[in-house]
Amino acid sequence: MADDFSNLRARIEEKKSVRKQTDSVADETPTEMSDKDIDLIVNRMKTKYRSEGLEFNEVEGQLGELKDIISGGQQKGLDFQSLDSLRDGKNAFVRILGHLYFSLHGPFEKLGGFIEKFPQMKTLNYYLYSAAMPYSSKQWVALLSVAAVLVFIAVFSFGELILLVLRQVAASRGQVLNPAITALTYILPIIAAFFMALVTIVIGFLIPQSNAQKRGDQCGTELPFALRHMATELRAGIGLYKTIQTIAKADYGVLSQEFSRTIAEIEEGTDTKDALRHFAARTQSRPLSNALRHIIRALRTGGNLSEIMGTIASDVSFDLRMKVRDYSERLNFFGVIFIFMGIVLPVFVSVLAAIANSGLPLGASIPLTPPIVLIFYFLIMPSLLGMLAYYLYISQPRV
Repeated sequence: MADDFSNLRARIEEKKSVRKQTDSVADETPTEMSDKDIDLIVNRMKTKYRSEGLEFNEVEGQLGELKDIISGGQQKGLDFQSLDSLRDGKNAFVRILGHLYFSLHGPFEKLGGFIEKFPQMKTLNYYLYSAAMPYSSKQWVALLSVAAVLVFIAVFSFGELILLVLRQVAASRGQVLNPAITALTYILPIIAAFFMALVTIVIGFLIPQSNAQKRGDQCGTELPFALRHMATELRAGIGLYKTIQTIAKADYGVLSQEFSRTIAEIEEGTDTKDALRHFAARTQSRPLSNALRHIIRALRTGGNLSEIMGTIASDVSFDLRMKVRDYSERLNFFGVIFIFMGIVLPVFVSVLAAIANSGLPLGASIPLTPPIVLIFYFLIMPSLLGMLAYYLYISQPRV
């Protein structure tokens, strides 16, 4: 059976490579297998395995997984989505970027090839899938290439405009700029534009990861309540599938949306254990991932799901309480630091600056000139306070 799956995957990869070659032709939509063809392959495999005495539930999950691969499921990272669909997207900004991409397809495609060499491409499909973003990696790279070019043009134009005004002011005053400085004024906008375009690409790679992490945090927040809800349903004799449906329809925010994705997978033919395994793999919430793996283990070994759910819910709640307590203790400590940095330190520096500029003999040994004081107040102090605030933000408890 493993050989059959391996051979089918190899055929799919071969079709994918052929489609990539035809993709380079402008305005040509890649050929995709129809749902009828997919169902035909799956049904043939079902018949074969039944004839060999295998139960359908033994191969159901793998068949559903293969169907996802063939039909272009993002969870497998195979890109069967057409770039052409960018022009028909729901988001107006994406539609504009899509039209721009196809208006200058050649240059944007070359830039996209450069972007695809970034190491972040290895995990891009995963984070797009984890963040429930409706784009393939190829589509996302196409959007990034257009955004980077637009940023380059905007930064270069703005820089040239500023330098043009400065050159005109210098000319009106009869000032002659050094040739080296003049050459630098022409090079700086290009350097700044390239840098900002590169920053745009990097940020573009970070957006799916950030969105995926945010969804994981939101799932984790609702996790203890959802687990207790599931435990109650299971104790009442309701099956796991119906329980998952209940959570999907309940008001648990992103967690309900993620369970809805799991229900959709099950309804499309994926085995329940495999659908839960996909859920555990895509979520960025570690407690949720662990809880799902406990459920999968219980399904395989025949454990008491209601007791397991209750135990997991208690453990997650306890961990959350401990994190909140630790964070509260850190807040007390950092509160003292904030008071020192925001009140005591500025007053101390002001006193030293007054002594340094008073003309007294003691002040001559204190190197606090007015420019240094200004740098301290308007650059160093805000930076320190900002870094401290950012640390408190990223260290706040997340389930």
